[in-house]
Amino acid sequence: MVKVTIENNNLILEFDESMDIMTTAHKNAIIKSKTIVINQVEKNFKVRNVEKYKNDILIKLNQDSNVPVFLTAADITKYKTKENEYGGALITAGFEVPNCIYQEETFDVDCIGTINIISWLNIKLTLSGLLDFFRTVTEAKCISSSDLLLRCKSRSSGTSSDAIGVAAKISNNGIMYSGMATKHGNSIARIIHELLISFDKDTNTMLKRSLGLSLSEIVDEAMFIYNKAPVPNIDGKQVYNMIYKELENELKDPNVWSYIIAARELDLRGESNTFPFLSKEEYERDSKMIISDEALASSLSIYLSGFKGLTSTYWVDTIKDKENLKFSKLPMFEDDIVSALIGSTLSRIYDHLLRGK
Repeated sequence: MVKVTIENNNLILEFDESMDIMTTAHKNAIIKSKTIVINQVEKNFKVRNVEKYKNDILIKLNQDSNVPVFLTAADITKYKTKENEYGGALITAGFEVPNCIYQEETFDVDCIGTINIISWLNIKLTLSGLLDFFRTVTEAKCISSSDLLLRCKSRSSGTSSDAIGVAAKISNNGIMYSGMATKHGNSIARIIHELLISFDKDTNTMLKRSLGLSLSEIVDEAMFIYNKAPVPNIDGKQVYNMIYKELENELKDPNVWSYIIAARELDLRGESNTFPFLSKEEYERDSKMIISDEALASSLSIYLSGFKGLTSTYWVDTIKDKENLKFSKLPMFEDDIVSALIGSTLSRIYDHLLRGK
């Protein structure tokens, strides 16, 4: 039903025929068009007149002024699309500036990341049905962003500059509802979720989203602690590489990820004030009534390195606050999980270096 081409820095999506389009990417909100454009901009993109910039693009592409123009700094060649009997979706995605209810600062609209979703139905809708479809696409984006663990102070709904466009034929005799409980709405919502969660699933990205630190940052923290009790006559670079490789292997274990994701989800509950019988104020001051954070970390350290891992984790935990290490500033559950990862890893490294195990 759709044709996709890329011309210079523009992804051009073309329908078989003119469609009614509801979108945040056009000043008129609801327009008729056969074409939608996604323009790739530089990461530091800033213009005084965005509408003029969009019109200039359309002139260069020999397109009508009714054509919606989406903007993104994400690589448009890495777009994802899928269709079924009900319709389809096309997505370009960058996740550099996630937003959330409790974010610590708000942002002016820019195009640093941007999740752009264009979705269409090959069935006729009433105008309210199209609006309902817009709602469904938005909800699917928010659910997917949460499942991706996009990192904001609380659970993220996407980025600060997301844009959506939905297309169908409007008719007074069309379908009035397009929510997730309808066959067509649910079908497209599943496509959007499937496509969005397939972006950026590498280990380092997921680690940064879950714990706020990259693998190399965790290794740096581990090296700082190791240097408190270094093994004589061992090259520091060798130890760094050993720690890196050990952590890298641990992060290939889905059991380890169970602990990491559990910690992040628990912290999201605490931040959103939806933790049963624990107020947000108690959570934020790391209330001593909560011992499950340490229990979770203890379980992980024992899983990774037995009793030695547990004692090493306690050692790391005492150092992190005293030395004001980066991971000591993480939320209640996440900081203890990082302590467990570092402590267990160092325990195994010391075994290798001192006992040749």
